[in-house]
Amino acid sequence: MKIKIIVLSILMVALFSCKKNQENLEEKVVQEKDIKAQSNIIECYEYIKNNDTIKAQFVFNDTKVTGDLNYNLYQKDKNSGTISGTISGDTIFADYIFSSEGTESVRQVTFLRKNKTLIEGYGQSKEINQKLVFKDIKKLSFTSTLILLETTCN
Repeated sequence: MKIKIIVLSILMVALFSCKKNQENLEEKVVQEKDIKAQSNIIECYEYIKNNDTIKAQFVFNDTKVTGDLNYNLYQKDKNSGTISGTISGDTIFADYIFSSEGTESVRQVTFLRKNKTLIEGYGQSKEINQKLVFKDIKKLSFTSTLILLETTCN
């Protein structure tokens, strides 16, 4: 009789443990889905002053970033295109594929993402395989006065 009680006790403990593990597993799956849903974050930024406009709509997915970037600066050629790159900490590094005056070009761009703003980085560039790239990303300057402010996306 004692053996039956011990066996029944062990079986009940095992059943409750399995149920608890199943609940933990289900909770973990829900949390992972929430994280994945949050990983496609869309942010929009713009700079509008006098006759100058810059608009950006970026999609952040883990360490990758894609999106649209458009420059319409007074008395300069309008540039419209897409970016594709990575984000490391608070800095975006991407290739900007754009059209200007009917010609498609590629150049490397970088932005500092800080306090709901984007500040474009500048530095010396060189052309490699028909792509304008920074000579030394460690020497980039983020002192532009063209600061893009976060805005609602259309």
